[in-house]
Amino acid sequence: MFVEKLGHNKWLITAFIILLANITAYQLSFIDTLSVEQVRGMVVGSLVDCAIVAPALVLLHTRNWSIKRAIIFAAGGIVIARIIIPTSFIEPFRYLTWSAFAVEACLIAFELMLLIIVVRYVPTIINTVKGQHEQLLFAFPRLVAEKAKGNPIIQVLASEMLVFYYACLSWRKKPDTEGYTVYKNTMYIPMLIMIFHAATFEAVAFHWFFHDRMPILAWGHTILSIYGIIFLIADARALILNPTKVDGQKLYLSNGLMKRTNFYVGHIEAIHNELDLDEVYHMKVLGNTDEKPAFVLEFTVLQTIHFVGGFEKKVKYLGVYADDAHGLRKQLESYM
Repeated sequence: MFVEKLGHNKWLITAFIILLANITAYQLSFIDTLSVEQVRGMVVGSLVDCAIVAPALVLLHTRNWSIKRAIIFAAGGIVIARIIIPTSFIEPFRYLTWSAFAVEACLIAFELMLLIIVVRYVPTIINTVKGQHEQLLFAFPRLVAEKAKGNPIIQVLASEMLVFYYACLSWRKKPDTEGYTVYKNTMYIPMLIMIFHAATFEAVAFHWFFHDRMPILAWGHTILSIYGIIFLIADARALILNPTKVDGQKLYLSNGLMKRTNFYVGHIEAIHNELDLDEVYHMKVLGNTDEKPAFVLEFTVLQTIHFVGGFEKKVKYLGVYADDAHGLRKQLESYM
């Protein structure tokens, strides 16, 4: 399973290795012995890696090519290069870097405008959610998508709103007693504690190592680490508060904020004990070491898996994991 995940993320991992190699190169002592021409060639190579190679690999990973995304990713790569490369080395290319900053500034301004539009609809959406029996994790993104007409940036903003809610405002809310939990019989909680410790120590060590050499990178990494910890807290709260349940002829199945799906039970064509197919999508939480799902659902029509950030995937077969898998299966069969 681990090797399979590595293969699935090979382009993203390659892009990360390229960026890491460029970061490391400018921290080595030999760079002070290079001539001006050699340094310039090194900077050009880093710009190509950050603005062309790494963005292309990320686009390959997302499998979503467009001119707009390519320009945004390239501009973002140049901004990253500006952070990685020492100021004295990148000075001859300052016009290129400032152009990238201008593109990113325009993007941020556009996103702020969209955020203002979303804020206008938030009170209406919240009132609508309160009047529905559907879980907030499912109702809020759906209503935002309806108001925003599927705008991907607004969907990302909606995801961030859910992160803020579950991390900061959900602590008085008690878990739904109806439904089936998916994490209690797994290593989810121990894995979460391990990740918290690792992320904290890694953030402190990285900041301490780079705060004199590359302060912008050090603080940027620290902010991302803090956000990562907040996201994991929100994901855990969403997982605890939203158990798998059948409600109104629909099955609501989530793995916290990471991924979720809901569909009519009538769309289930068959329930298999075991199905050895590559097309089976495994709906399992972090820390679940089971190699095979409790059972596999086969659908009459493709169903949509929603991921954090508004990404989606269509599936024909869905591997289901639950602490009381027998009870869940029995309830599904009673509706079929």
